[in-house]
Amino acid sequence: MNIAFHTGKTAMIAQSQALNIYGNNIANINTVGYQTLRPSFADCLYSVQRATEPDWQTGHGTYIQKSDVMFNEAHFYYTDRPLDFAIAGEGFFAVQDRYGEINYTRDGSFSMTQAETGEWYLVSGSGEYVLDYDNNRIVVPFNEEGTVADYDALAGMVGVFEFENPYGIEAADTNRYRATERSGEVTANEQLDKLQGVLVVSNVELSDQMVKLIETQRGYQISSRVVTTSDEFTRIANNLR
Repeated sequence: MNIAFHTGKTAMIAQSQALNIYGNNIANINTVGYQTLRPSFADCLYSVQRATEPDWQTGHGTYIQKSDVMFNEAHFYYTDRPLDFAIAGEGFFAVQDRYGEINYTRDGSFSMTQAETGEWYLVSGSGEYVLDYDNNRIVVPFNEEGTVADYDALAGMVGVFEFENPYGIEAADTNRYRATERSGEVTANEQLDKLQGVLVVSNVELSDQMVKLIETQRGYQISSRVVTTSDEFTRIANNLR
């Protein structure tokens, strides 16, 4: 295959994937606790075209090596709803799904659900159980009148966790994140600031994402032109007599 054609093809694939990432960021501009993702490009392998010219190397395009979770500062807004929580810093809430798997989120818009035993549990917007500092499900304390006995005590139960390397976490669906080998061990940290009646908005900067989107579109168009030109040159060479 023509090297220029292959190089342009890999660039088009990478730019298309980057467009998906930037588009997803823009789509989540109003998602509570959403962290911006940034694609990281890397160059492909190099080859020597002539044995007599060992310093003459030719690249073979680019690819997206990984996508990074960005922790630039986000804004808070007050809801005055006692089941809303926000974390100042790079901490996460822990949530457990019905299969027992624990994920992490910065979306602190919680609610309550009643179990078959009659107890009420604190859950996320997706119905996952919110965990305390010991990774136990949080039972909401009720009084004899059937109302929450102490919202301050409930707030104290909500666990806040941090990673050794938060930039190594893996983004999942429903605004969740998973621990990986790169993120290191996750630990509870009672010293991290936890705000009640407050939510943290998405840290997506629309103007920045629009600039990145335009840059990526231009890169895709140029890469497409490389493929077209390479194909044209190949056709001309094949038609030589």
